[in-house]
Amino acid sequence: MDYKRNQKTGVSLMIILALVLVGIGGAVLSSPIVANARGATIYVSLGKVVAIQTNVARRGVMEVKSNRTGGVYKFYLGNRTAYYPHRYPYIGETVKVHYYNDRGYLKATSVEIQ
Repeated sequence: MDYKRNQKTGVSLMIILALVLVGIGGAVLSSPIVANARGATIYVSLGKVVAIQTNVARRGVMEVKSNRTGGVYKFYLGNRTAYYPHRYPYIGETVKVHYYNDRGYLKATSVEIQ
């Protein structure tokens, strides 16, 4: 009799623990920091490549002179940055950069070579 009672109590505690963890997970995913990271505003910049520097891990920096403002912007590249066509741009090529602002760092999500 005690075995069945302990077994039912254990199952009940596991269900309650699972519900609590699901509730905590939902609260974390709806926090402002995660929501901003998932729903970041994507901007587009068109200009010519002034400088590009990457390393073996496909991370680096690309500087682009904007056609609209004339200013030089520094975009940070990562291993998830997509290139169309699938190659790094050359200096002097016109590119369209899709990026988002992450605490002052302009992080490129895709680079389209024109």
